[in-house]
Amino acid sequence: MNLKLTSISSLQLFQLMRFGTFILIGIIFTKTQLSTEAIGEYEQFLFLAGGVSFFWLNGLIRSLLSIANESREDHASPIFNAFLLISALSVLVIIALALGSRLLGEQLLGEATGPYLPLLLAYLFFSVPANLVEYFFLLKKQPGRILRYGVISFLLMLILVSLPPVIGFDIQWSLYGLLGVAVGRYGYLLVLLLRAGENRYSASFMQKHWQVALPLIFSALLSGSAQYVDGFIVTSYFDEATFAVFRYGARELPLVVLLANAFSNALLPEFSDKGRLVENLSRIKSESLRLSNVLFPLSAVMLLCSHALFPVVFNAGFAASATIFNVYLLLIISRLLFPQTILIGLQKTRMIAWASAGELLLNVCLSLWFVQLWGIVGVAYATVVAYLFEKLFLAVVVRQSLNIGITKYQNCFRHLIYSLLLLALFIIVEFVMY
Repeated sequence: MNLKLTSISSLQLFQLMRFGTFILIGIIFTKTQLSTEAIGEYEQFLFLAGGVSFFWLNGLIRSLLSIANESREDHASPIFNAFLLISALSVLVIIALALGSRLLGEQLLGEATGPYLPLLLAYLFFSVPANLVEYFFLLKKQPGRILRYGVISFLLMLILVSLPPVIGFDIQWSLYGLLGVAVGRYGYLLVLLLRAGENRYSASFMQKHWQVALPLIFSALLSGSAQYVDGFIVTSYFDEATFAVFRYGARELPLVVLLANAFSNALLPEFSDKGRLVENLSRIKSESLRLSNVLFPLSAVMLLCSHALFPVVFNAGFAASATIFNVYLLLIISRLLFPQTILIGLQKTRMIAWASAGELLLNVCLSLWFVQLWGIVGVAYATVVAYLFEKLFLAVVVRQSLNIGITKYQNCFRHLIYSLLLLALFIIVEFVMY
């Protein structure tokens, strides 16, 4: 793999540092005096913060990246205007949560997490807009600063969040640490905007940003909400301790998500040149094969090792999380299929929304069914099936509407072989070895 530091690779490493920091914090928590219930409160806090913001933040950032360069030609300040829009939506979400705090406290937050609602609202106000910092450096083509920012900010997070339980304080002080890091990032973003002169409001940019982002927001809400749907279903059937077990296992292999998404997003602007369609399809095919050659074997290794590692890395109370993790490893089968890249690049987004709606509906129905058959593992099975359905549906759409067969942008034979081998290994590990 090409290890040269580029904007894409630095952003991949940044996201990997983010993931690794949260994993390391979780490991440290399990080695302290914190109970499983207290760890569950922390996980629910993060879960709720992401659940009310992930979809519109994802859509707005992807929209920003797609229109920022052409907007600069019109003398707009894309990051500043995106900051205003994201901040406004953050305030609206905060108001909605505050007004509905009684209902949310009883139905979603739970008795243990309800008292943290004011802290959650403050965290949302600062943390959501602060996500623009790394994309500020990305658009400025400063990959080195992305890495430096990631190292410093995540090291501070590790210290401020994990240290309180280590020295005997309760989980509330870890949440204060999260808030402190968010405030620091927010302040740093303001400094960057002021120093760069990014302070020009543009109504036309706002309008275009919203128009481009809206379908992406709906798509992210529908297709990306599976983990939150899974979490809500688990919390409705099981206690906080079981929720923590599920959350610690319900994690995809980060390299799969990071590398696949970064490549897909990086290629989108290339589709503006219709004369390069064949070349872009060929690039998708070769890149997906390159990723498969690395990530499928890595997933197989993780599948073999997970049952031995989870009780050691965490503790015996999280041994059951290994099976959940192994199921989530199977998501690589759908993650490395890229029909959505073609549709988004050619601005054929309507069917993406329909596919996302079908994926969400199927996920909910299968989760409610499978949880009766296999418990929390059934919820994970439903996610894998629903994700694969969405990608196959989009592949059919690409074939029918654009006359582009899947063999033009995917090495189907290699992908099928890798997928079948991984499934066979999963069956051996989960039903024969353990």
